[in-house]
Amino acid sequence: TQKLSSNLTAIRAVLKDAEKKQITSEVLKNWLQKLTDAAYVLDDILDQCSIHSTKVHSDEGHASCLSPPHPKDILFRFNIGKRMKDITQRFHDIHEEKSRFNLELGVTEVQTVDDDWRQTSSDITEPTLYGRDKDREQIMKFLLEDASNSEDLSVYPIVGMGGLGKTTLAKQVFNDHKVCKHFDLRIWVCVSDDFNTKTILESIIESCTGQNPNLNTLEAVRKKVELVLLNKRYLLVLDDVWNEDQEKWKQLKGKLQCARTSKGATILVTTRLQEVASTMETHPVYHLTELSGDDSWSLFKHHAFGQNREEIEELVAIGREIVRRCVGWPLAIKTLGSLLRDKSEISQWENVKESEIWDIREESSCMTCEENSIMRALKLSYSNLELSLKRCFSFCAIFPKDFVIVKEDLIHLWMANGFIKSEGNVEVEDVGNKVWKKLYRRSFFQEAKSDKFGMITSCKMHDLFHDLAKSITGEECVVIEEGRLSALSTRVHYVSLSNSKMSVDMTAFKKVESLRTFMDFSNIGLVPSTHCLRALCTTSYWLSPVNDLAHLRYLSWNRGSGAALYKLICQLPKLQILKLQSMSQLRLPKELTQLQDLRHIVINNCDPIPGMPPNIGKLRHLRTLSTFVVGSQAGCGLAELHSLKLGGMLRIKGLENVPNEWDAKQANLIGKKDLNILHLSWGGSANSKGSNVNVDRVLEALQPPSTLKSFVMAGYQGRQLSSWMRNGSVMRELVEVRLLDCDNCEELPPLGKLPHLKRLDVRGMKNVKWID
Repeated sequence: TQKLSSNLTAIRAVLKDAEKKQITSEVLKNWLQKLTDAAYVLDDILDQCSIHSTKVHSDEGHASCLSPPHPKDILFRFNIGKRMKDITQRFHDIHEEKSRFNLELGVTEVQTVDDDWRQTSSDITEPTLYGRDKDREQIMKFLLEDASNSEDLSVYPIVGMGGLGKTTLAKQVFNDHKVCKHFDLRIWVCVSDDFNTKTILESIIESCTGQNPNLNTLEAVRKKVELVLLNKRYLLVLDDVWNEDQEKWKQLKGKLQCARTSKGATILVTTRLQEVASTMETHPVYHLTELSGDDSWSLFKHHAFGQNREEIEELVAIGREIVRRCVGWPLAIKTLGSLLRDKSEISQWENVKESEIWDIREESSCMTCEENSIMRALKLSYSNLELSLKRCFSFCAIFPKDFVIVKEDLIHLWMANGFIKSEGNVEVEDVGNKVWKKLYRRSFFQEAKSDKFGMITSCKMHDLFHDLAKSITGEECVVIEEGRLSALSTRVHYVSLSNSKMSVDMTAFKKVESLRTFMDFSNIGLVPSTHCLRALCTTSYWLSPVNDLAHLRYLSWNRGSGAALYKLICQLPKLQILKLQSMSQLRLPKELTQLQDLRHIVINNCDPIPGMPPNIGKLRHLRTLSTFVVGSQAGCGLAELHSLKLGGMLRIKGLENVPNEWDAKQANLIGKKDLNILHLSWGGSANSKGSNVNVDRVLEALQPPSTLKSFVMAGYQGRQLSSWMRNGSVMRELVEVRLLDCDNCEELPPLGKLPHLKRLDVRGMKNVKWID
């Protein structure tokens, strides 16, 4: 309606100013919360209209033009009309209320400048540790000298407030080459709030063996730990410990002491609480203090100016005043330095120095003056984010503290919730990568980890940034960690379950007006009955149309029923991301190709798929298809891949069903420049003696792009390799090569000419006669 459009236009004009000022105004923050809630409801209504319209147009193809309107259609229009009337009035009331705040029209945002920065490795997040040389030397002396001859298990706690750099310091020590040489095993366990003996012991086993032990009892886990630690001098870091229960600590320590280890086995503990240290210590606590003024300035310069930027006198003077206000807190200094790195105007630096946020007093009575200072610095950095980045950051409150956030999953969740969209010719995933990079550069994300190809795959949030995100989202976001859930606010939009030892009353979700994201990290297997979900991560065995998931954009389904997916898929018209893990009896239904918004289909550790739905090439927006099974039926051949702009991983199975090289060429693998990983797999039928298929020519036609990082070929029965496998320029970027069960092949490619090759696996090639 015109009234709704007019109100939305007026509100949108002052939105950026309101977002900027709400950090220092609780009343304005409440107004923005009302606006956010109303916006979600309006979006739900418009999405429902879109879904209904698509369904009506589909049904019209089967109905006569003279058919009367269906009663359900009439009822839908009536209900939507009533909801639109209600939401129009709601926005009108919000528009009227905005006059109280004297908001400025058309406040512009300063866009950060994109450069060619790219993080490729992060074994240690901070390569240079400012002002911690003496701290590091003291801890190293204890590990390498004081505790080295001790028969008993030594425990050395590092105590300090959040943001002082305890974890960063411990990592520097942990990765020091002298420490690596001194200890047979080095084990890092992030403990956080959940001090569970069995969980910690399982983490120790997984760290040492690279495998999850999957043992049911504590006694079985203890015995396995004894074997792993037998006759080993080990360093165990327990990071971010909050447990003050001495009995829990005695239980863990007792299990570790049962292991017959070498002299000098040591536990290094990081904690904020003196009480925790007193409970665990066997040696005097090491207290980490604030940085000195000079060290604070060195850290700030590193992040604000970098190596190549000129230190302008006026900026240095302002910067020193900003550093003084950070009271020696490394996280605050690093965060504000990263913020100012992208700002070159003196006025921009002045705005940071003179911000009202420095005068905010946190409501929490347990905060010290120093903790107040660091939280103000983090808020100041947040307030300078672009509006789109603010939503992306605050959404991360849905993850439990110390959670390992998978970068790709996070970007997909941003997409599903509408926080990011494509910009011109830039795909939405690339926009998400830019957003992630900006947040990482500003220190909102930390501890980035890379895969074997050097690409960042995951990160974490510092506890204090998590606290900031939670304070921003308020009731919007709830992480249920323990106890019983019996009630939720009507304005909750994002919910996650993080602990399997909890009780959830599902009727609590009935009062929620617009739940957008539900993430089950607990493996409980619950799915709330709510009609507005955009993103769902579940371990439920069965999902049915009764759950009303029509608005869903993101479905991550672990250990579910393939039969349930088969029935459900046609009920998800808006689905963009489908991630299936450990599914039983998985079959992809033919209706999958009707989901025209699908961009990513990721299938991992599921029962073998018998085949693909016909005509999957119709999914023209598809960017990831982790598995493609070649079939002999119409619409199931490699030609379906021809026009798809696929990236990431692609596993092509069933290549024995390719009839000739022309069909193989239709896959157009060479044109898929975003592919990183390619698996080519043959079965047996096409390679039998009675087959007329020339597998050598089929392989020749499957030439990949030269950007490939990993290549796996299994079951190939040709005698010769393709010319592109002998061509160093085609294979030059490969980091990993695996050639498996190619029984008849008589040669190997020129592996010695691959400059980046780090992993090589050649098995089952019994007829090899020469290497090119």
